[in-house]
Order: sequence, then C-alpha cells, then structure tokens
Amino acid sequence: MRQRSLDLTSPAFGKQAVAHLVNWLCQQLPFHTVGTKVNDAVLWTMLCYAAARRTTIEQTAVHLAQVPAANTAREHLRAGLPADRAGLQHLEQRLNQALQSQVPPKLRRRLQKRRVEVALDLTDLPYHGQPAVDEQEIRRSQAKSSTTHFHSYASLQIVQQRQRLTLALTWVTKGEGMAQVVTRLLAAARRFGLRLQCLYADKGFASVAVLRLLRARRLPYIIALPQRGPLKTLCQMHRTRRCSYTFHAGTRQAYPTDVVCDTRVFARQVKTFAYAVYLLGAGALAQVYERYRRRFSIESGYRQSHQVRPRTASRHPGLRLLLFALSLFPVNAWVLYRQVCAVVTAAGQRFRLHLVTLAALAAAWQEAIQAQRGVRPIVQALPLHAIP
Repeated sequence: MRQRSLDLTSPAFGKQAVAHLVNWLCQQLPFHTVGTKVNDAVLWTMLCYAAARRTTIEQTAVHLAQVPAANTAREHLRAGLPADRAGLQHLEQRLNQALQSQVPPKLRRRLQKRRVEVALDLTDLPYHGQPAVDEQEIRRSQAKSSTTHFHSYASLQIVQQRQRLTLALTWVTKGEGMAQVVTRLLAAARRFGLRLQCLYADKGFASVAVLRLLRARRLPYIIALPQRGPLKTLCQMHRTRRCSYTFHAGTRQAYPTDVVCDTRVFARQVKTFAYAVYLLGAGALAQVYERYRRRFSIESGYRQSHQVRPRTASRHPGLRLLLFALSLFPVNAWVLYRQVCAVVTAAGQRFRLHLVTLAALAAAWQEAIQAQRGVRPIVQALPLHAIP
C-alpha cells in the first residue's frame, strides 16, 4: 500500500489572513486608541482571538502573553463604543459599511448588474440581567437558555449562486415593529446597490405591516405564515393549491393576499406549509416550497456565526452589538476564501483538494495570533501524587 505523504498547506496563510483582517478592521472600525501597549491593532487582535476560540476577553488576556490585561482592554473598548441610542445607530451604519466592504469590487459590480434573492432573519442572544442604559435594549420572547430576555438582531443575506454573504444587520429593540426593521435592512441593501429579485422571510416577519411595506415597494416575496384561525382550516385540507386569504377579515385593517398551501409527505407524515406570495408568475408558484428552502442558508449562517462569536457577560449594548457583528465577518471571509483556497492532501503522486472549513480558518487565525503574541505557559505547582 502506498504510504500517505504529509498534507500540503501554506504555513503563511494564517499569518497573512490575520494581518489582513486586523488591518481591515482597524481601517473600517477604529477605536482611536493610540499607545505603545494598547492600540487599535492590539484590541482587534484580542477580539479576533476571542472569536476564533469562542471565548471571552478575560480568557484571551489570560492565555496570550503579549496583550494588556482584560480590564484595560475593556476600558478602552467601552471608551470607544457608544451606549446611547443615537450612538448605536451610527455604530450600526459603520458595521453595515464594513460588511459591505468585504465584498470584492468585481463581485460587487456583478451583483449590482443583476437582481438577486435575499433572505431576512432574526436571532435572539440570551441575556441574563438588567438593561445597561435603556429598557428598550432587551426584548422578550419564548424561553430559551433559561431566560425570556434577549438582545435581538436582524440581518439581510444574499442566498443565491453560492454567494451567501451577509450585507446588513440591525439591532431590534423592545416593542419595535418588524416593518421598521425591514425598512432599515432594505435601506442598507439599497446603499450597496442591490436590486431584489425575491425576498424570503420566516414567520417572525409575517405581519400585515411588513406585507404592506413590501407590496408598496413592489418587491416579490415568499414569507412563511403561522397556521392559525381560518388559515389553519385551509391547511388541513392537505392539498397543494393557491388561494386568497384576508388578514383581520371584517375589520378596517383587513388585508387580502395570495397564499400558497403546499402539502408534503415526510416519513409517512403529511405536512402542509403556508406562504404569503406576491408578484410570482404562475410557473413559479409550483416551486414555492423549493425556492423558500433557499432561505435556510441564512439559518446555517447563524449557526456558523455562533462558532466564531466572542462571548461576553458585559451589559454594554455597544460592545454586544460589536461582538455580534464580529461573528459575521469571519463567515463572510470564509465564504470568499473557500472559492479561491483549498487544503491539498497527497498520496504518492495523487493530489486531492479539500474545501476550507470555517473551523480550519478559525484554527489558522488562532495559531497565527499565538505565534505573534505568545502563549502563557502552564505551571505545575505540585506533583500529581501530592493531590490528597
């Protein structure tokens, strides 16, 4: 049997990728911290290391040797981040500009020349404690992780042609309607120059205000609907069909819309899904279920972002917003890197290319930062036989 040779990898990739990421973050999101031991590059290096290891700033300061103390880093971060609503809105705009600047110019021009499909989604990060500044910071939702209080964020992502890039995010406050959230995300997409072919959203966006907004802008959409009331009766017929449904029937807020009920069989179980649709051709109605499945890529993106999201117990809303956005940057970078990079393995004269995984990219960043900043050694005070 031919013996397997060593993997062919570039040891400089992690170093170059980290240097590019830190320099780009310093340009896009400067903290304006100038010093010999603490500056923007050091702070961003600590945050990138915390993201790669899914840990906190405290543990990062403990693990890396040539970095400032955790309290010092947090003080500089809090000084450079806003906590009031107006400041957070400005920070949100800067984060959206940073997300959009990740798109290479050639790809950006190609996306602007054609209509693209996008998806919206809402994620809730569990929060335990009191609001830092304003009660509107915390939203209540269904219980998860032993709490009903969350910091909530919505995002917009391209979901076609393998370009699964997040281009906009927004902070969702308590009592805020989804129509306001959608308006901000669409405004960010317009600043990028996107022209929308279709918009996909889950049940959290299924409100009359959102449907009115999209119809007023003549944006085609496929939005999943919760099955309750008369709509539940329509779905119990277990028959794929298109029908008309009226929200708030018999009231002044009545709103009619087209609904597609699609029945599927899964492992001897029949399920019917309901979708509100607009500006879809007759041929496209038969493919509503398959087209809506493209929205699941944004769900995958959230799961991957949690793999590279720094953890924190801070109540500072600006810091929490920054750390959530920092979890989206590596996923966008991974989507772009995997189109031009690969891991090469060789067995004799046979070579094989493997797609770069997000875990491998995070590990490369982690190793490069460890080589740059050093790692504190583990000291054993007592021998193992001395343990009582």
